Amino acid sequence: MIEENTDIGSVGFNGNTPQLRSLAVVTTLLTLVTLGIYRFWARTRLRRYFWSAVTLDGHGFEYTGKGIEKLIGFLIAVAVLAIYLGTFQVAFSFAGMSLFEAVDSDGDQIRGVLLTYATFLFLAPLIFYAQYRARRYMLSRTKWKGIRFGADQAAWGYAIRAIGHWMLTFLTLGILLPRQTFYLEKYKADRTWFGTAQFVQEGRWQSLYPAMKHIIMGFAITVIGGAMMSMLFWTGSLEGDTAGIDIAIAVLAGSMIFIGTVWFYIGFAYYNVHSHRILTRNKTLGSNIHFTSEPRTARIIGIYLLGGLIISLLAPIIAGLIGGILGVLSSQILSGVDVGLGETPAGVGVGIVLGYITLFVVLAVLSLIFIKQPIIEHFAQVTTVHNAEELDEIEQREGDQMIEAEGFADALDVGTGF
Repeated sequence: MIEENTDIGSVGFNGNTPQLRSLAVVTTLLTLVTLGIYRFWARTRLRRYFWSAVTLDGHGFEYTGKGIEKLIGFLIAVAVLAIYLGTFQVAFSFAGMSLFEAVDSDGDQIRGVLLTYATFLFLAPLIFYAQYRARRYMLSRTKWKGIRFGADQAAWGYAIRAIGHWMLTFLTLGILLPRQTFYLEKYKADRTWFGTAQFVQEGRWQSLYPAMKHIIMGFAITVIGGAMMSMLFWTGSLEGDTAGIDIAIAVLAGSMIFIGTVWFYIGFAYYNVHSHRILTRNKTLGSNIHFTSEPRTARIIGIYLLGGLIISLLAPIIAGLIGGILGVLSSQILSGVDVGLGETPAGVGVGIVLGYITLFVVLAVLSLIFIKQPIIEHFAQVTTVHNAEELDEIEQREGDQMIEAEGFADALDVGTGF
């Protein structure tokens, strides 16, 4: 049983927006100039910034990963994937099919469905495998007060379990989503280390059902609205003496479908936040260290909505101004030069191209500033480590040498964060 005392570890965030802005601009531009090659180093530099910005008792976290590790891992993964894809392509060729076949919308629909599901089934193990390995790599390159995090080599075990849980959730129409969430998190947590101390995910998967309440309510409202609309069109044509009532019912049903759909998607945000709360307070480190995290759904949705609004307003304006200025300048330099844009003046053509590039840069920078940093800051500020003095008793664990880094996650583009 966990013993509680008064020693509470304070988690904070000391990010510097001007520093992040400069870092984001430089790394994005270098990524564009190098045709994407610099992205491995860009991700490393951004992680170092965010890791050091999150503090526990005033001590920032340290990220020790290197860009060259990610590049080498990516090249290794591409080679392995080429063999993997080739093997499946040979197997598919015996059935007269191809993984790279473009399905004609007017062609064989059954063939298209089979190709879609077959592609997912053979890629799914690699996707889950890549996600676990990416997490393991990040942990192995993360330190706090000189003590390294780590994770066991269990990527294939995670992939097999993830496929099983996703299929079970699909077959039960989402009813067993809490079971999937709990057991996949438990599998990862129970194999995670901080130095010589091991994390353990405790609790029961049934405890996550309250977090599903808004998903259930949104789904119920949508189904009821859909049923009303279906019955209306089956039993009447919105004409005659009951036309007014039928129209009112149609409006009500349509409103319910819209509200229910929005509610349903907001319900997933609520589920993610509150399942995180429940899982965190049932997570322990060592024998007596535990955690609480109280993120707010409204705050997170607000960050995405406000950040998205600011980005949608600022990005076109900034990109347009810079593109216009560059277009004017280039028109003076490239006057009379054909840039392959028909009758478009050279300067204007170059300005359009540079405007698109600028838009990409601006979107990346604004997203980091107005969405990603506020989200990380919010989670840091609402997280607490209890019995934190016991962290000083934990010793260093043997390092985890992963030469492949996040190669598979990069090659499959499954979103490995910064």
